[in-house]
Amino acid sequence: MPKAPTIEQLLQNGSADWNRLRKAGKVPTEHTGATFSQLFSANADLSGLGLVGSEWERCDLSKMNFRDTDLSNAYFHGGRLQDCDFRGANLEGATFEKLKLLRCDFTGAQGIDEADFDDVDMDRVVGLDGQEAPPPPPPPVQGITAFTREQRDKALGTAGALFQSNPEQPAEGELPPFRPQDPPGSLFFRALKRLGAPPLWVLDVPGLRPLIPTRLPPGSALETLYREAVKTRMENKKPLADTGAVERAQRSLRMGSKDANIAAMYLREVGVVPSFRFSAAKALKESLREELAVDDLTGTVDPRTTGAILELRLPQEVVEHTHEVRRRLAAAQLYTALLEAGFTPENNWDEALESAEAAVELAQSATGDDREALLEGFQVFSALPEEARLRRLAYLAEALGHLELLGRLPEGMEPAWLTGPETRECHDREMTFVQSLRANDIPGKVAALAKTELGVPEGEVPEESDEDLFVHLRCDVCGKEKLIVQSPGEG
Repeated sequence: MPKAPTIEQLLQNGSADWNRLRKAGKVPTEHTGATFSQLFSANADLSGLGLVGSEWERCDLSKMNFRDTDLSNAYFHGGRLQDCDFRGANLEGATFEKLKLLRCDFTGAQGIDEADFDDVDMDRVVGLDGQEAPPPPPPPVQGITAFTREQRDKALGTAGALFQSNPEQPAEGELPPFRPQDPPGSLFFRALKRLGAPPLWVLDVPGLRPLIPTRLPPGSALETLYREAVKTRMENKKPLADTGAVERAQRSLRMGSKDANIAAMYLREVGVVPSFRFSAAKALKESLREELAVDDLTGTVDPRTTGAILELRLPQEVVEHTHEVRRRLAAAQLYTALLEAGFTPENNWDEALESAEAAVELAQSATGDDREALLEGFQVFSALPEEARLRRLAYLAEALGHLELLGRLPEGMEPAWLTGPETRECHDREMTFVQSLRANDIPGKVAALAKTELGVPEGEVPEESDEDLFVHLRCDVCGKEKLIVQSPGEG
């Protein structure tokens, strides 16, 4: 009788499969001593499990549900935990060491006093030591725009000393400080408060935790339904799937339609597994390339496109764009900080740039040593309406986060040559990618399948196939499996 797969193996296969098995009651609840190494996982439901003494080495976990989970004596070392829910978990004797905790919630967790947090970078973490969530920063006070650095120092006076001790509280009536060191999310939040009513597009950047619009216009378009689902989730409610919308979304993915990005993101929000993945790859990647082909230092990138590519695990030919998006975000972040502090392309922005090390670093990332290009970009950016500038900053920040996560996906998630529907579809849906193999792996892993599909005798290595790649696929409906071989030069 074959040995049941471990929790480590199940999570490596993807959170959707794990959650489906968990919901069906096909996995045990006790996993004492489980060991996870370099695990990338998002949206997995680990609530209520026994993970006593588990080890998490350099794992990248996003939106994981650890509610009421027994993590006593667990060891988290390295990596990043983002938007993870530890409410009610047992953390007695647990260790968090040399990692990043971003927007995690420990409200009501047990044994926090006995847990050890060593060299942990925390950002907007809630519930440790019983503290409340930090209040949002107030918007900066608006001041004059034409001044040199010396004039700023003189104008700030004692307010400058106050700002050093409490950066979030500039004195009333004084000039807003120049804060290029602030992350895009902080710049975004302050600028958003100045706008008043949040525009609808802020729901496209949920990772930045924007202010939520009070109401959305009615409609049945996928974009409207997607934003409604995001709003519902951010209000701590569960979005409900619309049957007709799900069918339209699956059809968009299969056809590679223009709204394939919205389709993928809608399915993600309502918890429906996409039936098609590779079909939408060409349209999504072409859309991303078109946006990046625009010659504009702060040209926007739609995070719903990069989010769809991440959700469908399509990293081929995409990760290479990370540097360009990072460059554009550096410029947008620098320009936003300059404009917030009152600098414009016409007055002393260059001197302000030299006054802050963070500003110099952003300028270097954006254009290197080309100050003329930096000025031209600033002129274009500052001429845009405030909401358009803010949208560029937010979209680039959200898109960069997606691309960085794509860069950490394991190799083989998307075989570059797997394009023909006849090779990958069964029961009107794409077959699930199981694994990619080399010839020497065949006898030990898929010997029987290799004999059926390729005629390779069981126990033998395929002849003259040292450079070939073998891709193992499975139909989620009927369980049928395929083994496809790709030789060098084919594609």
